[in-house]
Amino acid sequence: MQLPPYIKGMYSSLKKYIFSSSKRFSSHKDVSLVRRVHGKRFPSWKQFRHIHKILSSREMLFFRMSVFVFFVAIVWVGLVSASTYRVRVPAIGGKYIEAVVGSPQLVNPIFASVNDVDLDLTRLVYAGLMRHDDAQTLHTDLAKSYTISEDQLTYTFELRDDISWHDGESLTARDVVFTIETIQNPEVNSPLIVSFQGVLVEAIDEKTVRFTLEEPFTPFLSSLVFGVLPEHVWGSVSAERMRLAGANLRPVGAGPFQFARFVKDETGFIYKYELARYEGYHHAPSFIKELVFRFYEGEDAYFRAIQDFREQKVDGLHFVPFDMRDRVERKHIVLHTLQLPQYTALFFNEDHAPVLEEVEVRTALALSIDKERILRDVLRDEGEAINGPILPNYPGFDPNQKKLEYSVSKANDLLDTTWTRVSVEDYREKNKAALLLEWEEEQQAILETKVQADAAIQEALDENAEDEEAEAVDDAVDSSEESVEEGLSIEALRTQKEEDIDLLLDQEIDEGQTFYRQDEDENLLTIDLVTARTPEYERAIDLIVASWQEIGVRVRTTFIDPKDISRTTLRDRTYDVLLYGAIIGSDPDPYPFWHSSQIDFPGLNLARYVNRTADGFLEDAREATDPVEIADFYRQFQDLLFEDRPATFLYTPTYTYATSDIVRGITVSRIFVPADRFAGITGWYIKTDGKWKFRK
Repeated sequence: MQLPPYIKGMYSSLKKYIFSSSKRFSSHKDVSLVRRVHGKRFPSWKQFRHIHKILSSREMLFFRMSVFVFFVAIVWVGLVSASTYRVRVPAIGGKYIEAVVGSPQLVNPIFASVNDVDLDLTRLVYAGLMRHDDAQTLHTDLAKSYTISEDQLTYTFELRDDISWHDGESLTARDVVFTIETIQNPEVNSPLIVSFQGVLVEAIDEKTVRFTLEEPFTPFLSSLVFGVLPEHVWGSVSAERMRLAGANLRPVGAGPFQFARFVKDETGFIYKYELARYEGYHHAPSFIKELVFRFYEGEDAYFRAIQDFREQKVDGLHFVPFDMRDRVERKHIVLHTLQLPQYTALFFNEDHAPVLEEVEVRTALALSIDKERILRDVLRDEGEAINGPILPNYPGFDPNQKKLEYSVSKANDLLDTTWTRVSVEDYREKNKAALLLEWEEEQQAILETKVQADAAIQEALDENAEDEEAEAVDDAVDSSEESVEEGLSIEALRTQKEEDIDLLLDQEIDEGQTFYRQDEDENLLTIDLVTARTPEYERAIDLIVASWQEIGVRVRTTFIDPKDISRTTLRDRTYDVLLYGAIIGSDPDPYPFWHSSQIDFPGLNLARYVNRTADGFLEDAREATDPVEIADFYRQFQDLLFEDRPATFLYTPTYTYATSDIVRGITVSRIFVPADRFAGITGWYIKTDGKWKFRK
């Protein structure tokens, strides 16, 4: 071992000094000590103990300083080496808690696509034949490999040999067949059925499964990312009872995390759902050991979730509304803004509102909306205004597509041809007169009932009826007598009713409504507008209502709890106009959203749009394999959609969620659905460890 030059020089000087000073020592022991040092590279510890007898006080000070410098140098070299050659690496451990507005309902991959919370959980618990990584590149998952026939009709998958369910059972091709056949069963009512209509699935052997299509379908591979169900868990559950089974909340899957437990409050609301790291996961298991979802509901759900996030009671927030961004941005909080293939639109349901059958009305409604203002005020410009369902970077997108320019004057001119303007004053007087007439008719009916009752009582008394019978008849008309109080004139009652009607109309007529419209039968142009109760949609609704009031439309709004909108409003299509966001996912195919076969639930044709020519374009695009040809079919479809105007397309937003900076390893930047934020979750980590790394 070579000593540093400054240490060697110091020790050489020390020895030289010791020998030059030895002449002063008369003691034989001292001379012997010096001689024992001579010729040695290092003095012994026993010799070092006597060094103060050799050195002067000044020399001793110099020696001590030299020793101090030596040890400081050793420490410094150690620190430099540690910083250079020892790195922090992810370690197994830690708990991640995420705040989520909503609640789980069916943690089952064949139902989950209609509920973002369910989709989040199934993405973590289950695994599919295919998967998207954090760059949204398609890879095999449960499948080890696959082959596609030359005619693009047969897909053969070979499953991995190292896959087991969370309960220890082996996953086989029979599980895949069972899952697809369950989806295809109409009694199950799965939203995925449209992707597998006419598809034959067979288990060739225990680890090989084959799909046979009736016609080529280019996006078929990307449709296989949903989770596979275990037949040994679900095989005994009848189709009509699948939505009621306990396994929907206690799932058994083959994904990176397995179900641990959930906790309900006294009302039955699941407010906590816990998952645990699955040690036997067929890819690299997750670093994080526990995932906990904390659910919030009610009108103030986002405020409470954000408050808990700021107080560090949770480590993440599943979605940050645009108007609450300022409340979330803080030190040690990381905002992740992702590109999301989603469009928000106003879907016109002509079957529910005959007034919307007129294309002029739908066109006027579209012309009156300032999309740029909605984008600015609702999304803070974090999105893009759109004119159709084909989004940028998808096949068939045309930046020069036809569009309607915002113009309130053109919208009014269009409606003026068939809808007469009615002033607010005339509307008030007309409605007041109608309500008074209705009340007077009710009062007249009450008086007539009282007269008839009095006559019946008198008749009963005249016939010497028993007192009990007369009293029973008298009680039967008490309610009618209450309406015309004794001593109170009909004029006084009318005055009171007029005041009540004025108050009612004051509440009904919005200050922004400057006029109304009516047709030749004096029917008002009225629209029922429905949406989910979220901060984004509530703000958008305010702007849309104000826009439609400018062209004389009377708008009645209804807000539905997000967790209920799928099983109520979307199922029954009970709306005139629906403000909603359609997530198109990894598959750009518009078929599920616009083909006439999808007008009823679980289909996603929310406008109930029916056009056989449009159907033909969508069907041809599904069969085509040439990307240029597919894009051309989509362009023709979108041009037709522009002419028919079954919807007004508003914007495509971004998706933002937040995490604490203690959570690292998050690399995803583009997603197809919100659940894709977990695409690389096995690489997330909270705990770290040190590891030596030397250059080669």
